[in-house]
Amino acid sequence: MIEEIPLNFTFNPKNAKMNYPQCRCGQCPLFYFNLLSVASRGSGKTYNICKLIKHYEDNKLIDNDGKIHTLRTIVISPTLDQNQIFKNLKSLDESDTHEKFSDELLQGIVDDIKKNKEETEAYNKYIEAYKKVVNIKENKLNDFFEKYPEIYEILKEFNFEDPEELTKPKYMISPVNIIVLDDLMATGAFTNKKLSSLTNNLIKNRHNGISFAILAQSVRSIPKNIRLNCNVFFVGKFASKKVVLEDLYEEVSNVLTLEEFEELYDKATEQQYGSLIIDCSHKDKRFLCGLDTELIIK
Repeated sequence: MIEEIPLNFTFNPKNAKMNYPQCRCGQCPLFYFNLLSVASRGSGKTYNICKLIKHYEDNKLIDNDGKIHTLRTIVISPTLDQNQIFKNLKSLDESDTHEKFSDELLQGIVDDIKKNKEETEAYNKYIEAYKKVVNIKENKLNDFFEKYPEIYEILKEFNFEDPEELTKPKYMISPVNIIVLDDLMATGAFTNKKLSSLTNNLIKNRHNGISFAILAQSVRSIPKNIRLNCNVFFVGKFASKKVVLEDLYEEVSNVLTLEEFEELYDKATEQQYGSLIIDCSHKDKRFLCGLDTELIIK
């Protein structure tokens, strides 16, 4: 016989909710996701990612403070000239299209996003600090700064200038960034190195305000360390589905049997450009058919 004695050991952590901008429809993947789309050539990989991005373009992306964020799309694809569908995206500027992948290019794009984000945050922090002192009488400022030295340090950085006199950052509100990596199997992007440039940036995507969308024709061409950092999967149609189902089943094995997974896949891909979407960005895993229909096994 074993006696159990409760110890009343409690822990109530205070976790601040991350203030990420989100589409308010409540049905699409939540930012900041990493998405892996796999399907054979001509099965709708590009169509489906463009459809998702167009959805974000057509809906306001709002954070918890009520601020509306713009969307910036960046595409790296050696077959860019063959995928004219990308031209339908308003969030994709010509300067953000690249035909040749390299670690240096990707890191340069990420560093530019980080630089813009840091400049925006610094400028907005300065405005907030300036507003707190602008109406304080000069003979009271020393007392205020002694009480709040962090505000003094913020204002000191820009010599206490009026914010209107400062150079504005590129973005007054940081955009949501989506980087599409399309058809990069032969470029060396998917290296098996434990911490490649891509893997490192997939891990840090939330901190940098980036969602990655990786489009490929083969699941096995994507190293497991990259797949493990993805939480949204678009699975398109293949002539032979066995390898795809077995390789991706582990992502949903805790909620579906292999037979149920195959049934969902068959249902979702029976139409042209159809794909099974496994969305793990929400609290509960969701299964969709081409963004238009939720699939539920009964």
